[in-house]
Amino acid sequence: MMRSMWSGVAGLKTHQMEMDVIGNNIANVNTTSYKAQATGFQDILYQTVKSGTGAGDNVGSTNISQVGLGSKVGSIYTNIAAQGSAVTTDNVMDLMITGPSFFVISPDITGQEQNFTRDGSFAIDADGYLVTKGNGYYVLGATGEAAIGNNIDRLQVIKRVEVPAEEPGGKPKMVDIMPGSATKEAYMKGNLDSDDDALVEGKGLTLEVYGDDGKKYSLKFNVTNDGDKEINTFNIKLAYVLDENGKEVGEKNTNEMKLVYNKNDGIISSATLNGSTITYNKNDDGKIVPSGPLTVNVAGVGAFNLDLSNTTNFASTNNSHSSSISVYKGDTKGLQKGYPNGELTNISFGTDGSIYGRYSNGQTIKKGQIAVAEFNNAMGLEKVGDNLYAASLNSGAAQIMDITKDGGYMNSGVLEGSNVDLAKEFTDMITTQRGFQANSKVITTSDEMLQILRGLKT
Repeated sequence: MMRSMWSGVAGLKTHQMEMDVIGNNIANVNTTSYKAQATGFQDILYQTVKSGTGAGDNVGSTNISQVGLGSKVGSIYTNIAAQGSAVTTDNVMDLMITGPSFFVISPDITGQEQNFTRDGSFAIDADGYLVTKGNGYYVLGATGEAAIGNNIDRLQVIKRVEVPAEEPGGKPKMVDIMPGSATKEAYMKGNLDSDDDALVEGKGLTLEVYGDDGKKYSLKFNVTNDGDKEINTFNIKLAYVLDENGKEVGEKNTNEMKLVYNKNDGIISSATLNGSTITYNKNDDGKIVPSGPLTVNVAGVGAFNLDLSNTTNFASTNNSHSSSISVYKGDTKGLQKGYPNGELTNISFGTDGSIYGRYSNGQTIKKGQIAVAEFNNAMGLEKVGDNLYAASLNSGAAQIMDITKDGGYMNSGVLEGSNVDLAKEFTDMITTQRGFQANSKVITTSDEMLQILRGLKT
C-alpha cells in the first residue's frame, strides 16, 4: 500500500519538473535563438516479490514478479539542431547563422575565456570593438584581410582600425580613417595639331592627382609647339602645382618633356623627360608600346608614370586647326587613380562572416572575419544564460572554423528566432496536467484504502 503512495509522489515530482520545462519553453517563445527543451522520464528501481524459476522435469518456468517504485526524470535535452525561423530586423549588425555553427564570444578582451551563442545581435562599442548587444561580450575572429581557416591561434577580438582625432574645442574622439593612396598612373589622349595657334603661347591641361599624403593636388601643364620650325615636335612643361585649397606649392616649370612624332604616320616616336628619353614602337598587335616608364616626379606630391602612347600628331580634318589633347589620372583601364583619405561611413557583412568597411573615399576594404565553432555533440553544451553556451565534457572541444567549411552561411539584417513549437508545448501541457492529476489520484486512493484498513480495528 505504501509503495503505491510513494510511486504517486515520484510521479508528481517528475510531472512537476516537466511542467517547469514547458513553462520555460513558453516563456522563451520570443527569445532570440532560444532552443526548446524536453524532458525524458525513466522508471525507478523495482522490488521483486517473486523470483522467476526455470523449467523442471515436470513443471514449466515461471516469470519474475516485480513492483515498480515510480518514475524519475531521466534527461532534459535541448533541441539544438532545429533551426529557428528568420526574424527580419533590417539592422545590418544583426546576423543569423544557417547551419550547426555558433558564434564565438568572450567576456575577456584577450579572448582566452570563450562562450558560444546563436544570438547574432551585435553592435560596435565606444572603443570600436564588435560586441554582443545584450552583455557586451567581445566577438572573436580574425582581423584585417586574414581568413579564419582552421587555425585557432589566429582567433582574436574584432576591432576597427582607429586613428585619434579631435572634435571642435579640442575634445578627443576616435574615428576610423583609411589612409589615401597616391596616383600612380596617368595618361594623355588626343591629337596635337601643329597649326594650332593655341600652341604658340601654350595650351593648358589640368591633371588632378592624389599625393603620397592622401591629399588632392592639381597639376597645371603647358603644351607648346616647342618653338621650332619642326611640325612634329612639342613641349610639355609642368607650369605649377596647387594643393586642395588652391594654394600654389612646389617649384614652377619643372618636369619638362619633349615629344617627337613620326612625320609619316603621326604616331609618337619618343619622349624626353628631364634628359631621359624613351622610345615608342608598334608591337605585333599594332599597339604603341614605350621602351620604359615615363616617370613624372613632383616634389610634395609624389611620382607617377605618364602614358603618351594614345597621343597623335595629325592635321585637323575640319580646318579648325585645334588640338584635342587631354590628360587623365589612372591608366587606360581606369586603375591606379589613387584616392584620398577616407572616414568609415558604414559596415556590411558577407555570407562567410567577413566584415567590410565602406569609406567616404569610395573604397571598401575587408576589416575582419567572424569565426564560428562546431561541436561533436552540440546537445551536450551547457546553457549558462544570456543566450550563451559553455563547452562541457560531453559536448567536446570547440572546433573553430570558417562558416562556409560545412556549407553554412550568415545573413545580415535578420536574427534567428526561437524554435519553440507552441502547439507541441500546449499539447505537452495537457498531458502533463493529466499525468499529474492521475498521480495525485493514486495518492488519495491509497490514503482512502489506508483509512479502510484503520477502520477494521475500530
